[in-house]
Amino acid sequence: MSIVMAKKATRFLVQQKIAVGLVAATIIVLIGYFSTLVVKESPMLGDFIEGEHYTLLEKPRRIRSDKIEVMEFFSYGCIHCYNFDPSLTDWVDANIDRINFIRTPVVSSDYWRILGRNYYAMEKLGLIDEHHLPFFREVQEVKRNFSPPTRLGDYFDGRGITADEYMKTFNSPDLASKISAADQMARRLKVASVPTIIIHGKYKIRPTRAVGISRMLDVMNFLIDKELSEKSGEPGES
Repeated sequence: MSIVMAKKATRFLVQQKIAVGLVAATIIVLIGYFSTLVVKESPMLGDFIEGEHYTLLEKPRRIRSDKIEVMEFFSYGCIHCYNFDPSLTDWVDANIDRINFIRTPVVSSDYWRILGRNYYAMEKLGLIDEHHLPFFREVQEVKRNFSPPTRLGDYFDGRGITADEYMKTFNSPDLASKISAADQMARRLKVASVPTIIIHGKYKIRPTRAVGISRMLDVMNFLIDKELSEKSGEPGES
């Protein structure tokens, strides 16, 4: 190899090393840049994202209350509602100073309509605290069928009330109005599955791949803190 060729080869190797070095440096810079983007765009632990963990209602309801309204759409005929109920009940008891909790039965079938009407009958008769969970258990674990509704009268007979008293309440016109209003509310809020939670007439939470039953309470806490922060005039979390 001539001296000229050797110099050219040496120059070529140097240029290659420089090029490789520049490429490596560029890759490092890009990795650092994209890593920064990932850190900035990834939610911090405990944060929840609209559209993934909850949705903002298209037409929020205006609620005039210092407390945060928490509405659960449920059915005694829903096994997921049954599994969620104990932890939800404990959560309600722990947060009662800052929330107004409302259960609303979903009546998407004739049988669920009977069960929903039963909820309002128990509510009117003052039986919810004592009989809500036992009745839930009767439907989901014992698999007791309460159709026709006279079977409800038989069930509650002797449980602090007579069958006739129960059936009179069950068949009362005001319960028919409540069931109709519950159905209209579910349709207005586009409740497509249960359990579904509505926070202060603005946010909807339901079980999804991103939010299982076990995480619903975490999302509820997040949104309640967000709403209380906004009500107090402080910047809310996003």
